[in-house]
Amino acid sequence: MDDLLDRSDAVGLADAIRSGEVSEQEVLEATMARIDERNPELNAITTIVEPEPAADGRLRGVPFAIKDLHFAMRGTVTTHGSRYFADAPTDDHDAEVVSRYRAAGLVLVGRTNSPELGLSTTTEPALFGPCANPLDTGRSAGGSSGGASSAVASGMLTAAHASDGGGSIRIPSSACGLFGLKPSRGRVSFGPDAGEGWSGYSCTHAITRTVRDSAVMLDVISGLAAGDPYVAPSPDTTFEAAIAVPPPPLRIAVWDGSADGIELDAVARGALDAAVALCEGLGHRLEEADLPIRRGMGGPQGVITTSNIAALMARREAACGRPPGADDLEPVAASMAARGADISGPDYAQAVLDSHLMGRKMGQYHASGIDLVLTPTLARVPPPLGELVATSDDVAEWGARQGAYSPFCAMANATGQPAMSVPLHWDDRGLTVGSHFIAPYGAEALLLQLAAQLEQAQPFWPQPR
Repeated sequence: MDDLLDRSDAVGLADAIRSGEVSEQEVLEATMARIDERNPELNAITTIVEPEPAADGRLRGVPFAIKDLHFAMRGTVTTHGSRYFADAPTDDHDAEVVSRYRAAGLVLVGRTNSPELGLSTTTEPALFGPCANPLDTGRSAGGSSGGASSAVASGMLTAAHASDGGGSIRIPSSACGLFGLKPSRGRVSFGPDAGEGWSGYSCTHAITRTVRDSAVMLDVISGLAAGDPYVAPSPDTTFEAAIAVPPPPLRIAVWDGSADGIELDAVARGALDAAVALCEGLGHRLEEADLPIRRGMGGPQGVITTSNIAALMARREAACGRPPGADDLEPVAASMAARGADISGPDYAQAVLDSHLMGRKMGQYHASGIDLVLTPTLARVPPPLGELVATSDDVAEWGARQGAYSPFCAMANATGQPAMSVPLHWDDRGLTVGSHFIAPYGAEALLLQLAAQLEQAQPFWPQPR
């Protein structure tokens, strides 16, 4: 059982259950034993629930966890990693994506750690405490889906739910040496409680060990739900079927950010060089990028994020009957909520328009013949715990530290494009930075095809450390 849980992905584990090699109960008991043993050191899973019987779906019997941010999971409190929400009512329904996970046969065992309101590139909320990286428990597991990545990299789970409003699937995937795909805007429903996340910047999927798991899980959760305001274009086939076909020779633009003053550490530089060499060896054409836009953070995203945080605070205040007190919010969350409350309607509308125009520019860039953009996922290896935590309400200073660590991911949130972090390079300490690929809107299948090709050429699970 230990060998199976260590080496398998979620699809492989489901296949072993279906074939009778192991039973659902044996898998569940072994998983819960691992959580009991490993979670106290890592603090990846913050809520444990009594599992329900599994539906007879594609992933029947595979243990799974839901991130404690935005998405309702009946029988739990969605705390958003915040003390202000810790005593909120227990969810009486599932979010659409959670319902689809259950229908696929996944066994939900709990919820994973998230920074307060999903605002940070590290998962160290005051409510639950820091989440450690299994590669080095003194380092950050990334954010905001740090609990998910820590749970998967440590072997407690084969895959876990995640979300991404500025890099929050790709950042922790990079930090913990896992595969993380951010889908296109509108690919996965935010129903029934919202039409979109953070005005379209945020999306949801999973952090996985393998490309196959990401493809299968995206098939499971994709598609229109009742009342959705829009949906991403349907692929020509399933994502699982797509990865069986190698991609055509691709034209890939490479951007290291140096022209904008971005500084890479040796591991990030190594990740970029390794991806270039591997892609060239597979017959793809790599060239220096001249991107029409550079970053998605600040400007429009700052306005959109703070506006949405202020709206969330207003909803919570109306529900609980009191504004947040001095000990309810961490400094950055409190400052961002205050800033968001002062943003005017015209300023918000302009930020949405500016984001959409960024998407237009990138759409035209890809239409000119560029299939994918390649960057490092992060500018450096994961920092020590505590280094990225805000200790004051100086949002500008905190944002500068966040941006220096993660200068590449947010662009795809602004434009709505799909993007992925692929673990292709490790240093002699066992630390890693992912290789980050961005595709045209709606082109997750192309990303997954390339990822499967890279994975076949250089397997990344079990981790080569």
